[in-house]
Amino acid sequence: MSIAAIGHELNTASGEDIARHLALCDDSFEPALSSRVNLRAYAMKIESNAERFEAWSGNALAGLVAVYLDRERSRAYVTNVSVLPALGSQGIATALLRRCILHAHVAGVAQVALEVGVHNLPAIALYKRLGFTSASTDGATHNMTFDLRSWNP
Repeated sequence: MSIAAIGHELNTASGEDIARHLALCDDSFEPALSSRVNLRAYAMKIESNAERFEAWSGNALAGLVAVYLDRERSRAYVTNVSVLPALGSQGIATALLRRCILHAHVAGVAQVALEVGVHNLPAIALYKRLGFTSASTDGATHNMTFDLRSWNP
């Protein structure tokens, strides 16, 4: 299936949709997401508190980027980037992240930040291609940022 055949939405997924999606993507995280969080509780937190950029394939949530906007600190924090494994390498994560960055820019925040496991080389490469830079590392995770102050979409 091509990215053109996948529908893109904003904030339509239910907590159950998100939990099901995260369970299907669990092994794609480094380390597995379920080793760090309760997937159901995390899905409900995302549903309640995050802006969600969603890719749908039929009735299945195919891709998800979730971001918390902190307007007081002029910062957006990406808490989740996931794509169903069967639909990987089709540009879904790239398209959703671009929408997320534009949304943060329009919201007036100065920076988009995220954390990624140091061993998740495909994700690190994706973030760098989009313009994120490494801010710091603690040995297990890279903290990366995208500066919106000088960005011109």
